Amino acid sequence: MVLAPVVVSVAANQVLNDGVWSGPWLAGTIVAAVVAGLIVERAGRVLAPASGTVAETMRELAQLVHDRWSDEVVTRSLGDPPIPVSWHMTRRTKLMDHPHLIADREPAVSGRSDDIAALAVAFRALRRRRLVITGGPGTGKTTLAIQLMLELIRTRADRDPVPVLLPVADWDIEAHPRFQDWVAERVRTDYAALRTPGNQQDGADILAARGSILAILDGLDELPEPARAKVIEKLSDTLTERDQVIITSRTTEYGNAVTAARCPLRAAAVIAPKALTPDIVANYLSACLPALSSSSEWTKVLRALREGAAPALADVTSTALGLWLVRAVYIDQPDADPAPLATEYADDARALRAHLLDNLLGALLNARATIRPVAWDPARITEWTNLLARLQAESGGHDLAWWRLTDQALPASRMRRALARTWIGWLSGLVFALPAALTAMLTYGPVFGSAFGICLGLSAVQVAPRTPDFAPLRVRRRVQDFTRGLLSDMRMIFVIMPVGLGLPAAVYSTLLDGWKSGLATLFSALGLGWMSLRIMQNTKPGQPEENRLPPFTAAVTPQSTWRVNRSLVGLQWMNALVLGAIVGFASDFMNEASIAPLHPSAPASVDAGLGIISGIAFGMVNKRQHMWLMSTIALVRLGPSGRLPFRLMSFLHDLHRLGILRTVGPVYQFRHAELQDHLAAAKTTGHSR
Repeated sequence: MVLAPVVVSVAANQVLNDGVWSGPWLAGTIVAAVVAGLIVERAGRVLAPASGTVAETMRELAQLVHDRWSDEVVTRSLGDPPIPVSWHMTRRTKLMDHPHLIADREPAVSGRSDDIAALAVAFRALRRRRLVITGGPGTGKTTLAIQLMLELIRTRADRDPVPVLLPVADWDIEAHPRFQDWVAERVRTDYAALRTPGNQQDGADILAARGSILAILDGLDELPEPARAKVIEKLSDTLTERDQVIITSRTTEYGNAVTAARCPLRAAAVIAPKALTPDIVANYLSACLPALSSSSEWTKVLRALREGAAPALADVTSTALGLWLVRAVYIDQPDADPAPLATEYADDARALRAHLLDNLLGALLNARATIRPVAWDPARITEWTNLLARLQAESGGHDLAWWRLTDQALPASRMRRALARTWIGWLSGLVFALPAALTAMLTYGPVFGSAFGICLGLSAVQVAPRTPDFAPLRVRRRVQDFTRGLLSDMRMIFVIMPVGLGLPAAVYSTLLDGWKSGLATLFSALGLGWMSLRIMQNTKPGQPEENRLPPFTAAVTPQSTWRVNRSLVGLQWMNALVLGAIVGFASDFMNEASIAPLHPSAPASVDAGLGIISGIAFGMVNKRQHMWLMSTIALVRLGPSGRLPFRLMSFLHDLHRLGILRTVGPVYQFRHAELQDHLAAAKTTGHSR
């Protein structure tokens, strides 16, 4: 839509004007391109809701969280039926504060995952509503946190805080010493909180400061050992009486953190899971199966499980993860023969677990083939999934971020990686340089246009950040905010700045060089005045009205950040077109007004010098976030080599829908650490499945 009017205008100008460009014709081309881009944006735009009261904003946030994680529950098969894990207060008293600070009765919290309503009632009965969910690997800690979060949202009153699941491993204590500041920053990112123009705070800041967000901190054990103790210390120091929190962590890691911090989390109840017994497991598997006949192989397996003849199966299914693996590999595939569970793998729990992990991906593909929009080759799916697990392990983190994956998948050789990054950066800069160079070239000649385009592209690459833009695109709202701010500054801009500084200079310039020079000086003063006012306003901390908070607009997902940054490339192309035209017209104007004479017969170095100065200046001002473009260019190289699928986001989305990955804000993570470790090890040892 942006290029079509440009192409038509170029062709029409060639036929009607013999290729000679005039100012009005070029201006009309730019306007047509911008209008076409805005039409596209308008067609796909979701209008942001108006600012609301605290209660309205909390309801909006609660609805976004509920919708976001309800989809995750379906993907993770958490409710069909829920695994009946029993939870009880930990017997390790050193992990908890004084009992009278936690609750009025004993035990404070107990219940089962298949009766989440009772657990929610028990949580609300705590004095400070602070809970730590502990357990070993695969015991269902995160699953319980998600179930509890959704139940608390479903039954919340208007004054109850909004529960939000947050990865505690992302808390940078140095950057955000106060817990509430980090919660606001993370919620703002994950649920697209809009800032009020000119204010330093928004709805996320206000809600976090009021204790209106119940932070569910998932994965304390994923932090390095020294950092866990610091988190416990910071929570104890910065949590106020009204702050509520839920933490998930492996038991050993949490115990070590409490020991290192020399005190448990204040007023927090600590619960742990009970192992699933063979009878509970057999009843659960029976509920998942269709009606059984007396000759069914499943009848034999379940009998062996109840009678203790399949100790390996009993050991593996004593945790929620192991029970889910059995269900995914054998029950969700109607044609799967369960006999090996009670025969071949009856006595070797380690071999049974490896067998289940080896066959999980294939089982999920067979069971859910109908949900896959793309017919991926099963062998390539396994290869790429193993690669993702290995890349995650090598990075030392837990996030699969699309803007980092393509860089991580580049050749391991330092020289080859540096070369690949260089040409990816150059190609990315060239994309932004072309439209600016075209308009500047048509306006003032090929030398100036080329120099301007090259410098614009280079400056765009140099200032490009390493993280993408997470905010949803709403061009009309941004234009309205800009216009509203400009109108509010009019008195200062047109009275104080021109009269005090710009008007005398403009009069002097008019008398000396003519009216065109004076007009240019006046407009320069207006621009300088506006920029100065905006800078001064942005340095003043603002306070939004607590009764009219900016809204939360969308739950940020990896797919949404990919689409947003893809759209940003189109907007940046329009910016480059406009920028090239402005600089071209400005150079003509300065030449005609004898401000900076640039006669066509002047040396090429003069034209190139102006292009370099203008390109770098405007490129540095207009910071471009084009991680989508750089990732796409990298995928063009990585796709044919088989390192990553060219349709990377579709592949990651399918793995998420299969239940291999989970989404945490704008990034993906492997659903289970044990699965990720298994896949990464299989890749490095050359195993094939």
